[in-house]
Amino acid sequence: MIIIIIVFIVLFGIPAIVLVVWSQISRKDKVKKRDLPIKKYSNDKYLPLVCEYVEKGKKTTIPLKGISMRPFLENDRDEGVLVKRTKFKKGQVVLAEISKGVYVLHRIDRIVVNGVEVFDDCDNSDADVTLRGDGNVYGTESCKVKDIRALCCEVIRNGKLYDLESSKCWRFYSWYWTNTLCIRRYQLAIYKLLWRHELPDRWKMK
Repeated sequence: MIIIIIVFIVLFGIPAIVLVVWSQISRKDKVKKRDLPIKKYSNDKYLPLVCEYVEKGKKTTIPLKGISMRPFLENDRDEGVLVKRTKFKKGQVVLAEISKGVYVLHRIDRIVVNGVEVFDDCDNSDADVTLRGDGNVYGTESCKVKDIRALCCEVIRNGKLYDLESSKCWRFYSWYWTNTLCIRRYQLAIYKLLWRHELPDRWKMK
């Protein structure tokens, strides 16, 4: 039993901690002024405007809200840089319209064409896409490739820039996080305790 626990920690616990630490730092890079100024709009008005800018070929920066993309993307701390793309693959973070006027910025968990899962770039507009936030263990969303409005190609944190398309660390993180769903709840608990100083909901006193 002890051996199993040690193997579990080595294979999953240590990489999880390393990835969470890495998610809190970034390399310095020049941050360009955003095309679309941040204003006090509700999402149902702001995000359609963002999609219009992206559709015109403009690289557009938006503030990130919510905790569904923890641990890498944090509420009220990070900003996502969106660009137009026509091909998508598993592991990418995208802005998708999952129903009329309802948008999510989540990671592609699965792409299926005619019942077969696709792992390479997919430009089939009718392909089925399953989305899942990095901070979600059970919840997913469904849409078509044609419902994806933008790709998140960069992330800005405290004036520093992550290039998500060229970063080997990001690609490894994407692969690791999408393939360790079975222990995600424990990884998120570690993140909450060590970096957010929050207790998991089930530990809180009622």
